[in-house]
Parts: sequence; structure tokens; C-alpha cells
Amino acid sequence: MKRLITVPFAVFIICIGLWSSCKKEVVPPEDISIGQEYFPTELGHFVEYQVDSFLFNDFTKKVDTFKYEIKDVITDTFTDNENRLSHIVTRYKRYSSSEAWTENLVYYVTKTPYRVEVVEQNLRFIKLVFPVKENVKWYGNSYIPTKLNSELAWLDQWYYKYDRISLPFTSGILIFNDGLVVNENDYSKGNPELYPDEYAAKIFAKEAYAKGVGLVYREIENWDYQATTTKYRHGFKIIYRAKNYN
Repeated sequence: MKRLITVPFAVFIICIGLWSSCKKEVVPPEDISIGQEYFPTELGHFVEYQVDSFLFNDFTKKVDTFKYEIKDVITDTFTDNENRLSHIVTRYKRYSSSEAWTENLVYYVTKTPYRVEVVEQNLRFIKLVFPVKENVKWYGNSYIPTKLNSELAWLDQWYYKYDRISLPFTSGILIFNDGLVVNENDYSKGNPELYPDEYAAKIFAKEAYAKGVGLVYREIENWDYQATTTKYRHGFKIIYRAKNYN
């Protein structure tokens, strides 16, 4: 794998479907909808998250921590350039529950019988593929121009995999009876605590979904450690935990 390139956290985070990989699978019509309940798209549906963000600052050699809340609401629909029904999701943000929500950004969701595409900050991700089955894998970030933009290189070759289907899952705040875990990437090299004189890097990403709710947990970590210069990590870690929904 190529050397890690870190960027300020902007996304998040993806992707190409199972059906564009090396083999094509004929899915019986009765199975196509299996798992679509993990990503509801009804107008007005919302999920609120508690967000913990950690910025590894190699200049100050400190970890800057930020806590805030976001709320994703499905606010409208439109037809995309492929004539597919798509949904507009408006994200609101606040720093405490005593504050009013303020609009933060807008992103788009296209849910087909075969997959869920999310376009955020002009990056297209395929979050889920249908039907949901144990050990199904797909390249999640194939629509991301990782070869053309060095700042996106850390998103290259992510190989998504379903895990823990229809099992209880906790976001750390709420418990969901029917959850789904998507392991997106788990790369590490070295360990700064054990080997401070060696280069180290980490890229980790995982999401979890609950039936009738949607995304209930997201964790992304991306940093590198330069032993020859700063001897400190540079990058970020961020965790979303669902705390309320309708």
C-alpha cells in the first residue's frame, strides 16, 4: 500500500458496487430488497449524533479535541443526471443541546435496488450494496479520484465488507436490536508508543447501520507519524454516535 497521505477531515466519507467488480451475480427478484431497511429515505427522517473529533497536531504536539452534535434530515428529492430518484440531506450542527441548530452542509443520497450512493463534498461513496449478506465485499471508493488527487490518496483501494448482520449494536448511547456493521478499512504500520524512532501510520474506518434508522455509528482514523522530524502524529480521528432519531 502506498504511503499514507493525510488531509484535514472533510468528508467522509466512497465507492463502487459489488456489481462492478470482477464477477456479476444474478440476484433473484425476491432477494433484491433484502437489507434496504438499513437505509430509510422517507422525507423528514432524521438522526442526531454526538460527535467526538480528535486532531493530532504535530506542530503543537498535542491532541486537540472537539465535541459537538449534528443532525441529518432528509429534506427533499430530485432526479439525478441518470434519471434516478435522489434525496437531499441537510446537516445541522450545534455545540451543545442548549443551542439552536444551524445549517452546516447539504449532501445527496441515491438509493437503488442494488446499492446506496452518497455524494458529499463532491465525492461519491457507495455505502451499502444489496442484498445484504454475510462477508459480501466491494470496493467502496472506486468513484473517488485517488490517483488524480494526492490529498485523496488515503481513500484508495478501500475494500468494504459486511459483518455482524441482524445482531444487536450499541452506538455507545443507544442500543439497536437489528444492526449491521460495515468494515471499510483497517491498515496500520508501526507503533509510535513502542517504536518512537520508526515511521508509523494508521487508516481505520467502520460504519454501523440499524434497521429503520440508518447510520448509527461511524469511526474514521487517519494519521501518520514522522520519526525523523516531529516525532508526533499528524492527522485525525472522528466518531459519530447516534443519540436520537424519529
